[in-house]
Amino acid sequence: MHLAEHPTRFALTSELRDMLEQSARRAASPPPQQRQDLQTHAFFELYAELPLRERQARSLAYAMVNEPVIVFPDDRLHGVFYGGGDPQLGGTGPWEAYCSVADGRRREAAENPEMLPFHDPGGSFIISTGAFPGHIAWNYHDVLEIGVDGLIERHRQALADTRDMVAAEYYRGVIILLEAVLTWNDRHVAALRELLSSARDPQARQRLTESIDLLERVPAQPARTFLEALQSFYFIWLAVMYEVPYGGNSPGRLDYFLWPYLQREYADGSLDREQVTHLLCELFIKIDERVHASDGHVNTIVVGGVAPDGSDAVNPLSWMMLDAFEALPLTHPAVYTRVSSRNPPEYLARCVDYLVNGGNRAQILADEAIITAMMQDHAMPFEDAAMYMCGGCMEIAPHGLNSDLLFAFLYNVPKTVELLVTGGTCLITGKPRLEMPGSLRDYPDFPAFYAACVDEIRRVLHAKFRTLDIYSETMAHWRPAFLQSSMTGDCLLRGRSQQDGGARYADYGGTPLGLQNAADALYAIKRAVFDDHICTADQLMAALTANFVGHDALRRRLLAIPKFGEGDPGAEAMMAQLLADLCHVFDSYTNRHGGRVKPIIFTFVWAPEMGRNLGASADGRLAGEPIGHGLTPQRLGSRRGLTTAIDASTQIPLHLVRGGASTMWDMDAASLRTDLLQAIVQAFINRGGQIFQGNTSDVAELERALLSPADYPNLIVRVGGFSARFINLNPQLQQEIVQRHRHLTR
Repeated sequence: MHLAEHPTRFALTSELRDMLEQSARRAASPPPQQRQDLQTHAFFELYAELPLRERQARSLAYAMVNEPVIVFPDDRLHGVFYGGGDPQLGGTGPWEAYCSVADGRRREAAENPEMLPFHDPGGSFIISTGAFPGHIAWNYHDVLEIGVDGLIERHRQALADTRDMVAAEYYRGVIILLEAVLTWNDRHVAALRELLSSARDPQARQRLTESIDLLERVPAQPARTFLEALQSFYFIWLAVMYEVPYGGNSPGRLDYFLWPYLQREYADGSLDREQVTHLLCELFIKIDERVHASDGHVNTIVVGGVAPDGSDAVNPLSWMMLDAFEALPLTHPAVYTRVSSRNPPEYLARCVDYLVNGGNRAQILADEAIITAMMQDHAMPFEDAAMYMCGGCMEIAPHGLNSDLLFAFLYNVPKTVELLVTGGTCLITGKPRLEMPGSLRDYPDFPAFYAACVDEIRRVLHAKFRTLDIYSETMAHWRPAFLQSSMTGDCLLRGRSQQDGGARYADYGGTPLGLQNAADALYAIKRAVFDDHICTADQLMAALTANFVGHDALRRRLLAIPKFGEGDPGAEAMMAQLLADLCHVFDSYTNRHGGRVKPIIFTFVWAPEMGRNLGASADGRLAGEPIGHGLTPQRLGSRRGLTTAIDASTQIPLHLVRGGASTMWDMDAASLRTDLLQAIVQAFINRGGQIFQGNTSDVAELERALLSPADYPNLIVRVGGFSARFINLNPQLQQEIVQRHRHLTR
């Protein structure tokens, strides 16, 4: 059942415009969240004598049920809180001894000293410290199907049946938090009743009465209608976000899980497209409000794609979610599209239309390529891989089945190449950074230098992977995430939280940055020093140290060496080899739960930041220039046009990239034709590309916004895995976006 033709675009009603304005005003000056103070009082005073697991559960439950309740009489959906408030993230004061982050830092220093040189604060960036949590979805559809009461009963039965004391502690914690969700919901009902008691307008009284009836049923009981399903989803999603308020935690496949509750009402005309889209707009406004000012705090919905049985999963709700988000000037929740050959052709046309007209907020994910890559992990079955979603930007994992170290670090790969060339000296600081077996001059041939590069990548990454095992242990101990775990696949069966071995897939993930820059530098070294003898190793090192000042002729010759993206067999082979070797390093590590570490290749906001940490490189790039995006050819490699660049980016071994392989294709606005762009996207998908994104904005408009930012409050741009209001970005990131290569589509 599809919308074969896209109808007139949804127009915001005056009610929705008022809601947008009020929401933005509240988000600009939110009330202070009470969680940290409430949880601190409960943990260190009220429940200080309880066993740790019960103490953790009851203190968070106390904070939740005592958090100020905010309701608005005109809303159809209810529940709101602002910001983060998790004391685990700060780990200061009394929490330092009970914090997974602080404990992880202590243990990393003591147990994995090999990481210390990579983290030297006096040197330029090599790899990130610590471990980022978040970037997953959870199975809120369990609550839609059986209600919180049913989920509590499942855990009570598991508690009654188990003889495992660790499992028993976990089940008790889950029950305590789920009961707190219902108490929190009851407080919303009470607040609505108080509004009703003073309401005089008949329409206001009717809406408040309907809201009270709604919250008295869900999320405690199974949802029966679309509105009940929306409220149940929203409230339980909000409750879990209260527990784990991290970036990237997302609704995931929302159209897939909500469609069964709309299908009957949509078919019999009880709800039409306008009514449903209006409700979706309200949902999106409410999701946005708590993080309105933080564009990079990505909460992603993915629509379309295939179902676990391989059938077409596009439904009318998929279309309406695109309509709703396209009508709103928001950056949350991001709405991305999955595309499969099983989907109708008009759906791909709608996805490309969204790419062109959606305000630089679109991202297209290719099902066949992504699912193929995912199924190589743990022999993952198709039905699990087919449920993939983006945790935030583009961290690919099966919905509700993975633990939350999925995107845990970032690694500046070209910095490793730089340090191998110089023998460990940082070109930015001029100081020794790492101990190396020698410099470029000490290698007899390119294969020996390249082998040393792969060895160093392995040394850096395996040290980091051991750190992630440490943080996984500290998170399992200090941050049991009872609510999130209660809706994560296999935690109930195993009696363990998601970081304690409960999740079906305990995979970690991290982001290697600047692979195209590293490959281009390596190929330039191969050609210039070893094959074509353009210069000696000493001459190249002198030029790089001087940032090419006084070495203009050499730089011109280095710039002329082909780059990845230009169709040169040697340059493309170098990128393919580097990507394969890097992925094999990721695959070679088995984590503490028997899981893998997945490369998740995207760039987010780090293109200028990583570039600032790099000196000049052998491909002719100057010190400080931004790195490339994802697996897209860098600017120097885009000179032969979009088709050649896409050919290059899809001929490398993307099947080895199991956590998501992103590309960024910024288009020249003046030449942009939707029909040609659709052909380009189709070719990208047919050739095995995974993730397609890019800007379609006019560079002249961006430049005007730099001069008069107040005139462009809602000018949204694609940064890298997420979208942001252009005027809110830092100047370096603004310039990076303005200066990107724009591809012609005519």
